[in-house]
Amino acid sequence: MEIEQLINGSCHCKSVCFSIARSSLSVRRCYCETCRKLSGSDYSSVARVARDKFTVISGAKQLVSYESRPGKQRFYCANCYSPIYVTTNNEPEFLRVRTGLLDGATQVEVTGHMWVSEKPSWVAIEDDKPIYLDHYDGPPDPL
Repeated sequence: MEIEQLINGSCHCKSVCFSIARSSLSVRRCYCETCRKLSGSDYSSVARVARDKFTVISGAKQLVSYESRPGKQRFYCANCYSPIYVTTNNEPEFLRVRTGLLDGATQVEVTGHMWVSEKPSWVAIEDDKPIYLDHYDGPPDPL
């Protein structure tokens, strides 16, 4: 039996630590206004992870949530406010984890860009990865 490779991550203050099975990662850059406002950045890089492939190793009691829209919960560290992951009612079997929280020099491959319909005009996409005008799933949207 092959042992699955794990990737570790943590919040800024190290109160919340987690692991993800590498095989479950599907990373995209999200340009939605909510992600931009809550991260203070041009976009956020998120990994869509099967819920059963994500484990909070320590600090579960430090997690607080914020409902950014009906059915969408964003979980943060109560101490340093690092955004840890997002859940949605329409995809209960998945989490979206912020890849900026991965520890060390973890290599991940960005597989596409989502919510490009909300991308600021001054942000350029400089690769040929698939573009999704809104949601995470489905075939790429033509531009």
